[in-house]
Amino acid sequence: MHLPDPTEPFLLLDDARATGAAPARFYRDPVEIVVARTLDDVQPALDRIGEAREDGLHAAGYLSYEAGHALEPRLSGLSRACGPQDMPLLWFGLFSDYHPVAADAVAAMLPDPAGVQVGPLRPRVSREDYGVAFRTVQALIAAGDIYQANLTFPCDLPLRGDPRAIYAALRGQARAGYGGIVHTGEDWLLSFSPELFFTLVRGQLTARPMKGTAVRRADPAQDAAAIAALVADPKQRAENLMIVDLLRNDLSRVARVGSVTVPELFRVESYPTVHQMISTVRARILPGLSAIDVLRAIFPCGSITGAPKIRAMEVVDMVESAPRGPYTGAIGRIDPDGNAAFNVAIRTICAKGGSDVGRIGLGSGVVADSDEETEWRECLDKGLFLAGTALEQA
Repeated sequence: MHLPDPTEPFLLLDDARATGAAPARFYRDPVEIVVARTLDDVQPALDRIGEAREDGLHAAGYLSYEAGHALEPRLSGLSRACGPQDMPLLWFGLFSDYHPVAADAVAAMLPDPAGVQVGPLRPRVSREDYGVAFRTVQALIAAGDIYQANLTFPCDLPLRGDPRAIYAALRGQARAGYGGIVHTGEDWLLSFSPELFFTLVRGQLTARPMKGTAVRRADPAQDAAAIAALVADPKQRAENLMIVDLLRNDLSRVARVGSVTVPELFRVESYPTVHQMISTVRARILPGLSAIDVLRAIFPCGSITGAPKIRAMEVVDMVESAPRGPYTGAIGRIDPDGNAAFNVAIRTICAKGGSDVGRIGLGSGVVADSDEETEWRECLDKGLFLAGTALEQA
């Protein structure tokens, strides 16, 4: 089995972790495509995706970060509703079925990555402008307006080669658990996300917010010390716990009373270039609710907004230089039986068909005691999976 011609819409939802990887899902030949290009289109599009279950159809696609403005009346007046390069706010294919692919067979589906070139990464904000945004966020924190904001910026990423081959070239460098390819027939999303937004499996909701980052070290002893330092860092733990509390509150909106639990805190997962601190939140969904109801209640993920969530999203709109688009939105699927899984679309390249420049966002959580230079460097560190690129500062 191989990926289809690049003129044909398809999705590959892929777990590329070195151990314990789940089978991939390959979707092609959509019977219908659901698209939202304006905020007014988002709620009807979600309605149609929800109705697809009644027809026995599988839904797979993405929501841009700004689609969340349509889900909260307080945010509906925010001016920036389009993603980078005018990608839709929401795009889903409806499919009669999907093809399961064994995790060790995915690489054989992908084109030869020989000749592919990626980068160098070029931030679309200057270091000075990032500093202005950072200091604005910290002033709002000091004033008690917010507790945390996830401050991000877009980067241009020169690309050479078939997007499918670019994905093949980077897949092993990222080893992402919640990655994949979305091709709308025009636009490409190449996702290397290590973060789960939520799964819904037989009524159980699981979210795994990610906050806390440390760069991998070549020396094993130094690498182990980096993990220990990350786990012990009071700032990183406090930042993670803020988002855990936010996710607990979000899930409680769709959960049975008393069912929200936190079975795991501050677990470190290691990837080829970084260590990440992850916690787990679980709940039982209320009878009669669906994955669409969950999306409406908790999208976008609190780990990429800040706290309190709605005010943090207003601050993000105020201080960031451009719409985020699919970056920090979600890519995933909803099955006819109601089960669902969505990532947080970080480490995700957005590209138009035929373009030789993609777009990727980088960000980090800013709290009261954050250091400006450290946060800037953490953002750039999250692009280290773009192997062979020299991270440039504009």
